[in-house]
Amino acid sequence: MFYTRGIRNIDEAALEQLGPEEVPVLNRLRVVRDHEITHAETLAETIEALGGDPVPSPEFDFGTAVQDPAEFVATAAALEDIGVSAYAGAAPSIENAALIPPALSIHSVEARHASYLRELSGEIGFPMAFDQPRSRSEVLELASGFIVE
Repeated sequence: MFYTRGIRNIDEAALEQLGPEEVPVLNRLRVVRDHEITHAETLAETIEALGGDPVPSPEFDFGTAVQDPAEFVATAAALEDIGVSAYAGAAPSIENAALIPPALSIHSVEARHASYLRELSGEIGFPMAFDQPRSRSEVLELASGFIVE
């Protein structure tokens, strides 16, 4: 939802200016968006196939982060970092082994997203040798600024 809104709202030329000329930023952001949609669908399908009920998606308000190119990329990097730490924090609690392969494969792709977006923001994509896992309450606290309902 975040990427869909940002890509729709922000001028394509403004997004392209975030990276070097030879790197098609908008195309890469579209790939990240498509990955995020696929991740959500895959997790929901996996949970349902295992007899569970996926959590409904909340309503989000991303404010000006889906209107300003630099804020969009910085917020995207922060959200990806939250996702990476959420998967790492949840991993020890996974009781059903069938959930481990999709969770780990999504986790590694989320880390690549975060690295790419940090680089677009002018930061080093891999600032630390280890990422710290976050608990559910820590993740919710970080994400709560965007959750309306």
